[in-house]
Amino acid sequence: MRKEVLAVGCALMVFCGCGKNNAAQHYESGWAAMEKKDYTTAVNEFQQVIDQNSRLAESYRAEGIAYYSEKAYPEAIAAFSRSLNNMDDPDKEFKKDVQFYLAQARMDYGEVDKAIEVYSEILKAGEDEQAFFLRGKAYISMEDYKNAEKDFQRALEGCEDYNLYINIYQIYVDHNKAVDGDAYLKMALELEPQDGEDCYHRGRIYEYEKNYEAARDELKTAMEQGYEDAMLLLGRVYLEMEDPASARSMYQEYLQKSEKGAKAYNGLAMCDIYDGAYDSALENIAQGLKENSKEDEQGLLYNEIVAYEYKRDFATAKEKMKIYLEQYPEDEAALRENEFLSTR
Repeated sequence: MRKEVLAVGCALMVFCGCGKNNAAQHYESGWAAMEKKDYTTAVNEFQQVIDQNSRLAESYRAEGIAYYSEKAYPEAIAAFSRSLNNMDDPDKEFKKDVQFYLAQARMDYGEVDKAIEVYSEILKAGEDEQAFFLRGKAYISMEDYKNAEKDFQRALEGCEDYNLYINIYQIYVDHNKAVDGDAYLKMALELEPQDGEDCYHRGRIYEYEKNYEAARDELKTAMEQGYEDAMLLLGRVYLEMEDPASARSMYQEYLQKSEKGAKAYNGLAMCDIYDGAYDSALENIAQGLKENSKEDEQGLLYNEIVAYEYKRDFATAKEKMKIYLEQYPEDEAALRENEFLSTR
């Protein structure tokens, strides 16, 4: 009798072990599907883990990310909330990570007030630069500029990251408050640059302010300190200074030094358009598109439309614009350009 009990016990142990291994396999398969952007499969795999009552907080988080990637915001919100509810003794950083995801899902779903509540919960646990910044951004979307300014000031306490100042400026610009945003650019320029990247960001700021001579000088310094991306922005600054020859020189130099050429080909296309060499512009755009850079594809495709317009090939420009707007339906500049094309 004793042997039978032991045998049953061993069988149960083996069965449970298989279950855990099975859950681990589904979890790994879920993330493999996520990498392939196969979100339906990912959700199914993570649900298999959840159904086995295994790794609940992690699996609900992963499921939420999959839903969020599909813009299924109510489902994402529910999954992130369940992740938080299934944290018995949560790791502080893991909990904060899920809270940030939950807040962003609520923002994108239009539940701004609830997103603010989540950011406030994060801040109850301790000061957090990102939470202050994102809550400030949420306040601005509700036109609560007073609380937004307070949060931005808290986010910037002791901050020497030029990007954060520029991002805050951009938020104000996006809400037609560029004058208020200018104050943050001026604050950034009070920082002492430490390296070539800092000089590059200072060049960005001067370009926003249309102080092209100062932008040029900062970007040259950035290049001297080995920050190669400064060449791309300097090329654009030269174009804004109506010096296409110097701009072209910058883009060509970048092509010689960098393996990523899409931005440089786009820059050369802009130089061609400036010079009236529209066929050459289209050739450079084609070269840039061969780079398969999703980050730079939008700019290349937009300038392709512009080149066809200048060639007065409005039929092709309209065809290209139709495809462009299917991919980038919220591009306001393209929407305005499309109105112009509709009259041609």
